[in-house]
Amino acid sequence: MAETPAIPATPAEPAAPATPATPARLILRRWRRRVVQLLAGLYLVASLVCASLVVNAAVSDLGIARDRGSAIAEVVSTGGNTVVRYTDEQGRVQTPQRGLKYPTGLQAGQRVRVEYQRSEPDNVKVAGRGWTLALLPALSSWLVVTAVAAVPAGVLWWRWRR
Repeated sequence: MAETPAIPATPAEPAAPATPATPARLILRRWRRRVVQLLAGLYLVASLVCASLVVNAAVSDLGIARDRGSAIAEVVSTGGNTVVRYTDEQGRVQTPQRGLKYPTGLQAGQRVRVEYQRSEPDNVKVAGRGWTLALLPALSSWLVVTAVAAVPAGVLWWRWRR
């Protein structure tokens, strides 16, 4: 059996010297890291706000479900908050300052069945509507936040990789 000729060993090529870490490079690295941390922090806060929309609606609905009262309410106004006026089970007229939850499609002067929390009459919603109606606004807000956050993140990534 014939031996294969040995391949002559070549001396190892010297490694390219690492770029020295000058103070300017260290400052640039620190600045980049802080910018990324700032963007990530803002994105996290905005995402938590979107999630809190759904959680707040669910907790509010849970409070109503545990201590439910119902009434017929008159829609007073449909501006920023949809304001209603109703008479609770004790005969007191209630006009919640925070407005009505889930008011889609209501108009001033309309009468609508509402459910409210007896221990907190300001917590009132349209009967038959629930927290799942908060999913679409929360999800669409999160998608907008993600798109807005992706633009500076993409620009920075592209610039720093050049």
